Amino acid sequence: MTVGPPVSIKTSTGFTILCLHDPHYNLAHLALINDSGSRDDLPVGSGVTHCLEHLLFKGTSDRNTFQVLSELENKGGDLNAFTTKERLVLHASCPAVHSLTALDLLGDMWWHSKWSDEEFRKEQKVIREEIGMYRDNPEESLLEEFEALVFGRHALAHPILGFEEQLMRLRPQEVHDYYRNVFLQRPTVLVYHGPLEPMEVKAAMERRQPKSRKTVIQAHNALQRNRPTGLRQSKSLDKVQDFNQAYGMIGGRAPSVSNENRWAIALLFNWLGGDHMSARLSMELREKLALVYEIEAQYSPYSDTGMWSIPFSCDPSNYRLVQKRVEEILNRPSLSTPTPTEFKIAKEQMIGRILLAEENRLQNLIGWGQAYLDGNRLLDTQEIIDRIHRIPRTTVLEAASHLFRDRPRRSLLWTCAP
Repeated sequence: MTVGPPVSIKTSTGFTILCLHDPHYNLAHLALINDSGSRDDLPVGSGVTHCLEHLLFKGTSDRNTFQVLSELENKGGDLNAFTTKERLVLHASCPAVHSLTALDLLGDMWWHSKWSDEEFRKEQKVIREEIGMYRDNPEESLLEEFEALVFGRHALAHPILGFEEQLMRLRPQEVHDYYRNVFLQRPTVLVYHGPLEPMEVKAAMERRQPKSRKTVIQAHNALQRNRPTGLRQSKSLDKVQDFNQAYGMIGGRAPSVSNENRWAIALLFNWLGGDHMSARLSMELREKLALVYEIEAQYSPYSDTGMWSIPFSCDPSNYRLVQKRVEEILNRPSLSTPTPTEFKIAKEQMIGRILLAEENRLQNLIGWGQAYLDGNRLLDTQEIIDRIHRIPRTTVLEAASHLFRDRPRRSLLWTCAP
């Protein structure tokens, strides 16, 4: 069954709602998505958006902290949030009968959050513990350092959780001012999938939305951001770290989420190192050579640029061999791009992954919300499949040549002390 896309409606203040009406669905999924992320933290301070994510759960004018945390959970629902480089997302899932409760709760948290100085200091300490946890995770800390290699001093290189010293210098009033004067002024969209009619969802949001000013939502915000400058030359960095395994990442800049060839690039990376055992890198380095347990290829597009990366881990004695073999694959078109037969299979693999992902309704819903904020047209599943079928192999070959051989790349290798 083809799912979506949702219909778009607006509240009386101009706020956009994307609603997927499903009268026979016994669950409800919803999310508020704001076009602010860690790249937008400055000049307030590194980590302020993620800090705000935590503070949204600390109470409102109508609900205390316990009520915010327990109201939906007591009805069998789930409430959570996350921050990315460019977005803050507050989301919920629940039995469909509690849709209005979930909408009221998210709207209350979004527009009417309040917190004490004591709660703010407590969350600073919690986030500091979270930063420490990520430092102990080699994959996460490697990615963070690799992003700094790819984006340099640009805000996209900043960790989502923030730099610890800057986080601990934040003051309660600074975060409150950021919430009121920056966050709530940025483009935002609500996405909903469930049995409520679009007008019911609209009415629920209007009950919680401030009435004092007209909300103007701009669909595409990339032009308002400071785009990073291009990489001038390739660069490699080796470091000794206190881990039992060696870890590495090779990659560079990639096109943005609005690039016309983004589906071809996604197809290339799914074939090269997607989440399936027959991916090219896995076959070459795991199955043939037994040099790694796991190796992937990832494409991360942002509003005005993007990043591609190949992360891997291996025995410390093998990390040079792995690096050499990965670079040999990238430098040879016969290895880094699919043959005509492989290309047909690659399309079927990607289509299958998309169809399997339909089971995750919340993830699909958030994807539509992000596409709206990116200024891209909302596509249903069949439209996406049709686009994949229409991708010419020459476009994938050109993308591989451009990314792997024509542009500078970065390499970061961590090995342990002898």
